[in-house]
Amino acid sequence: MIITSSAFGAELVVMSSVGARSVMDELGPQFERASGVVLSFRYDTAAALQRAMEDGARFDVAVLTSPVMSVLTAANKIAGADQSTFASALIAVAVKHGAAKPDISTREMFVQTLLSADKISYAKEGASGQHFQRVLKQLNLDEALRDKLLPMTGAKEIEAVADGLATLGVQLTSEILPVKGVDLVGPFPGDLQNRTELKIAVSTESKSTDLARRFIAYATSSAAAEVIRAKGMIPP
Repeated sequence: MIITSSAFGAELVVMSSVGARSVMDELGPQFERASGVVLSFRYDTAAALQRAMEDGARFDVAVLTSPVMSVLTAANKIAGADQSTFASALIAVAVKHGAAKPDISTREMFVQTLLSADKISYAKEGASGQHFQRVLKQLNLDEALRDKLLPMTGAKEIEAVADGLATLGVQLTSEILPVKGVDLVGPFPGDLQNRTELKIAVSTESKSTDLARRFIAYATSSAAAEVIRAKGMIPP
């Protein structure tokens, strides 16, 4: 990638789902070194970022779940022509580091694991947490587990497992792997799984559209795919 005088020192604001943070923590500095562009990241749940964008927050690039991206495209916040699939991730379970890993390979074992847990933390607003709540209703466990559930905000649900506040944590694989003090048990089994897709796109109000497109091309390149896999996500 050639550094141009117009690009050097320019800034791109990237509003990204926390599910992509571990990947962006590596891709971002690589792109900055190669392009001369400065990236400013803002991480939160896709739902929280959606509200911020609807309230007028300025950004150049967005990395969001597909449903939220569709809503913002319809609202003319996101350019429909400048969208690409970035990566996807599976919803999984974590335990405290060194704890016995329960067998969740079947629906029956998954249910037993949930019923046996003292506390279960999950992201109140995140895509993984929303799906987890749907799964509990599907399994008729929402009432049985009501007193065991710890809905959390601020991406603290896996840290709660590391700190011993929760026995199990539910989150995307890409958000479990970077957290010290926890171990990945595995993904939700079979039809209880929901593959969460993230898309990357340009803001309709970006003043640096060409640079934003360059970053998207970099983030969806074959070299980026290697980083995506290493961080527990699935490249397109």
